Amino acid sequence: MANDGIMLSRVVENLQSQLTRGKINKIYQISQYELLFHIRAQGTNSKLLMSIHPVYARLQLTSLSYPTPPSPNALTMLFRKHLEGAFIESIEQVGLDRIIHFSLISTNEFKDTVKLHLYIEIMGKHSNVILTYDDLKIIDCLKRVSPAMSARILQPGATYQLPPLLDKRNPFESEFQPTDNLTKIYQGFSPELSREVLYRLDHGQDFQAVLNEIRQSNTLYIHKLDQKEYFHIIPLTHLQCEYQAYPLFEGLDEHYHLIDQKDRIKQQTSDLARFIQNEYQRNINKLNKLEKTLFDSQNSDEYRIKGDLLFANLHCIQKGQKEVTVENYYDGTMMTIELDERYDGKTNANKYYAKYQKAKNARVHLEEQIALTKEEIHYFDTLITLMDNASYYDALEMKEELENLGYLKKKKNKQVHRPKKLHIETYLTKDNISIYVGKNNLQNDYLTFKMASKNDMWFHVKDMPGSHVVVHSEDLDEYTIRLASQMAAYFSKGKHSSSVPVNYTKIRTLKKPQGTKPGKVILSHYSTIYIDPDESFLQEVNKVDC
Repeated sequence: MANDGIMLSRVVENLQSQLTRGKINKIYQISQYELLFHIRAQGTNSKLLMSIHPVYARLQLTSLSYPTPPSPNALTMLFRKHLEGAFIESIEQVGLDRIIHFSLISTNEFKDTVKLHLYIEIMGKHSNVILTYDDLKIIDCLKRVSPAMSARILQPGATYQLPPLLDKRNPFESEFQPTDNLTKIYQGFSPELSREVLYRLDHGQDFQAVLNEIRQSNTLYIHKLDQKEYFHIIPLTHLQCEYQAYPLFEGLDEHYHLIDQKDRIKQQTSDLARFIQNEYQRNINKLNKLEKTLFDSQNSDEYRIKGDLLFANLHCIQKGQKEVTVENYYDGTMMTIELDERYDGKTNANKYYAKYQKAKNARVHLEEQIALTKEEIHYFDTLITLMDNASYYDALEMKEELENLGYLKKKKNKQVHRPKKLHIETYLTKDNISIYVGKNNLQNDYLTFKMASKNDMWFHVKDMPGSHVVVHSEDLDEYTIRLASQMAAYFSKGKHSSSVPVNYTKIRTLKKPQGTKPGKVILSHYSTIYIDPDESFLQEVNKVDC
């Protein structure tokens, strides 16, 4: 990837043309690192995403939908206080550095017009969003920096100062200077862009011609090489691989939406994921202890044998003896039996029988507990697998499931803005056949036993957690069967394995066991296919927004 100063110059120019004189209507902090601004400009509603993620920091317009928190935090309220209703006066880039400056016109609590400044610094792990008054006194930052952390203080009340800027040439305003690394001489060049420009110069292209191509580009070129994506506003011909071209902001959405969506969801659902993982580990530890106790209880027959031998040899036992050695008629050996010297032989024998009965009863109980614990392990293992592919709302439904089952305590008076109806992920094949994927147990249950028709085909990985996949068609060809199996394997614990077995059958052959947790089924009359899961199926289906 190459989100450098040169590319940012094209982002800023596009923002200038689309957002200048626009009005900020709403502000959300959608994750620890991201702010989302809803802006009305030129008769159009736009969404501006500001990300200070240490790896995926950027500034862009987006057409994607993002889940918003049920209630704003203190920082969001502060930003809303100062910026909601504000107008964007100008958007500028500081040189060709990755610093963008928004000049804003707003009104204070006394209805006086005030000027504010918003700085977005895109600098890897040091990225930040800073809001200041007109005199550059900091109102607040997305990430505060104290004197103990840096000589450059970024916190309320401090005076904002630009980071130290390197003394480099502006490539658009200076003559070309031969070099083996353009990043050392020119502003805005990433190593990737430097390699591309030098490659083009070696193949006869003129430096100014390349700059003109950059200056006029409103396109993002995404290249895939060795399972990694690279992008820039000109084709990276030095990579010598195929690429796809998109309008600038559409391309950024295409590149980032899967990457940082997963990271955002992880942040928003970290408590839930941690709870599920802890419950899984707790049950693993519990199972180990139960199995050890069961193993230790296997000597219960020895207590019975000792009782039998004591009764057979009562004439040899006197009160006050600490032990007695008798012949074990079960195996012909001699056995020494410990005695309680306070009691006679009969009482000692009865005490061994009592120990035998207790151990026997305990063993039955232990076996029941082991079976229940194994079910719990399987259940939480399923939740862990489903969390890997869950959206924010999928995770909320999983939380609701855990609350309904009593694992989590329900919180009162907290409204969560999510769809009332379960959202089932839907795909269309090239033959216009619908394929549905459940992303949590509630969705799996609803999809299989309520939504699907009795002649639809059902797919699920064999003997491991995964999504229910339902194909809405009665007669499937081999291609569709393999495609649906590929999806079932991909959305399962076997995602990174090979030759994953997938069972498939008609919906009508499935039964739901009574009194079991959501997502459980009993299969009969099923077939099995072996699949090597990968992402290739995504190119063969279209995701449907319902």
